[in-house]
Amino acid sequence: MKKLIIAAALSTCAFSSVAGEVVLHNVSVYANSTVKLDVWASAYNAYGYCHINGFDDAVRFTIKCGEDESTFARYAGGTKWVQKDSGSKNQCYALLESVTCVNY
Repeated sequence: MKKLIIAAALSTCAFSSVAGEVVLHNVSVYANSTVKLDVWASAYNAYGYCHINGFDDAVRFTIKCGEDESTFARYAGGTKWVQKDSGSKNQCYALLESVTCVNY
């Protein structure tokens, strides 16, 4: 029984180490145009960015500030991105700077 428990623990550890993380920097996408756009910061947008780059999921992301009166991208599912304008409130608009992606 002890051997079975140890074998199960070792196989679980081996499986979890297979799921390596990859950090993607300078996050930008094409959204309805030929111009690359920065991406609004959200968990769903981070997931979409990982998805279009061949990964299963996003596990974390960092943000940067975007300028007001600018256009950024948000994930619309599948491989689709749509444009969304910021506004003009003279504030920091949170954008994805890097995304850590993983395959399971």
